[in-house]
Amino acid sequence: MKEIRPYLVVFSAVLSFFSFPPFPFGPLMLISLVPLILAVEDIPPYRAFKFGFLWGMVFHLGLLYYIGWVTVPGMIATVLILALLPATTLWIYNKLISKNKSLAVLFIPAYFLMWNWLLTKSDLNYPWIDFGYALGYYPTLIQAAEIGGVYLITLLVFVINLLVYVSVSDKFEYSEKGRANLRYLAVAFVLAFFIYGLIRVPQLHDPPRNDEITVGLIQGNVTKDLKWEPGNLSYSFDRYFDISRQAVRDGAKLLIWPETAIPTYLVQEPPNMARMRAFVDSIGVPVLTGIVYYETVAIQDYNVYNSAILLTPHQEKTTIYHKMHLVPMSEKLPFSEHYRKLRQIRLGQADFSSGQEQTIFRTDSVNFATLICFESVFPGYTRSFARKGAEMLVVITNDMWFGRTSLFEQHAMMAVFRAIENRIPVVRAANTGISLAVDKRGRIIAKSPIFKEDYLIVKVRPEASRSVYNRIGDVIPQAATVIAMISMVIAFWRRKEYIERQYAE
Repeated sequence: MKEIRPYLVVFSAVLSFFSFPPFPFGPLMLISLVPLILAVEDIPPYRAFKFGFLWGMVFHLGLLYYIGWVTVPGMIATVLILALLPATTLWIYNKLISKNKSLAVLFIPAYFLMWNWLLTKSDLNYPWIDFGYALGYYPTLIQAAEIGGVYLITLLVFVINLLVYVSVSDKFEYSEKGRANLRYLAVAFVLAFFIYGLIRVPQLHDPPRNDEITVGLIQGNVTKDLKWEPGNLSYSFDRYFDISRQAVRDGAKLLIWPETAIPTYLVQEPPNMARMRAFVDSIGVPVLTGIVYYETVAIQDYNVYNSAILLTPHQEKTTIYHKMHLVPMSEKLPFSEHYRKLRQIRLGQADFSSGQEQTIFRTDSVNFATLICFESVFPGYTRSFARKGAEMLVVITNDMWFGRTSLFEQHAMMAVFRAIENRIPVVRAANTGISLAVDKRGRIIAKSPIFKEDYLIVKVRPEASRSVYNRIGDVIPQAATVIAMISMVIAFWRRKEYIERQYAE
């Protein structure tokens, strides 16, 4: 066993990251953790920590390698930080299993869910790795996300893995019949979620057609070699103006441009703002676009925001939203707003400030919320927009920085979860793709290719969110936090008297 343990760990990690989009092997995630847990049986906790860290490095590097397209130091830091989660999980698990086997097994999903949720409350947030996202290509199987969010689907992944693990492990004293029953129970859980989806989807009724709005999603495909070059601002304006006119001719009544579609401080530059207003007036259709925005806080000191602005024909008033959840290591260093010296460290990241207020954009046809890029990853944050009255979620993003990598599919497929969780439609405009529209059932009704100039015309039926998840929120990770805390107290109780036994390999 000693010789194959590292291979089991690496095999588990590779199987896990191949379960995520763009690979269509999501159901593998239901068993991919079994080799990992088997590999850490009957070894000291410190060795379990090492194997967990190895798993974390391989898994996160395979899943998030594309961060290196933006910042290699940031990618390395992200992988090392995130690898601490499986490492500490298995370390504590191995301390706990000698005291209470059932609680030790329960601890694994509780600890993962706790940290995946708690980190969304801090600058270290990176909830990209919730295991439920591996099942994004299987909408029937994930309809229960309307009850507990992606956290419930992640819990399902853990439950199936742990049932299979216990059924094959020698550490648990089950008869052959009992082990078989555990496997049947694992199958029953999967079937229950699948049957729920089969029954639930036909029950969802759409609002009347007269509430429908036609949205144009504009994909300019202005690549980075052009976008930020001095003198190319007119190129971006002209590209988006031309595509937008085509979309309006095809019936669009609201236009969505991507994140930083106009790469300039639009609001602070009157000539460019006048040019934009003249265009919006000429087409007679509201336009939401991503911009960069700054405010002066002191002499030679500014707060710069990644923002979105809504311009309405023949109206001077605009609505602006500043992105609140910034990408750690890419858009800013964690905690740099609180410690000025951190702002002087340059790892290749941008230096944005976080917005402070959620904004609902209002038009005559629809009230909607805008999620800028990374923000679409946060289920609780998205839910709060729905509770404030958003009848449609708009995601604007610019994923061009990451080349032709798996990020495009991973990021886009998260919109499916946000739609199901809140039972409201989601539209997504991306500079280089993937632009798409998702209905409240999680069905993709339009989708663009990457790195191609394009536009989508989609008919959307806005409605207020009435999902269970919208009402009860993150009770699953909150309950998991309580369980994880109790488990850790038990694991470390009277640890001074704990004498680590010698393990025979």
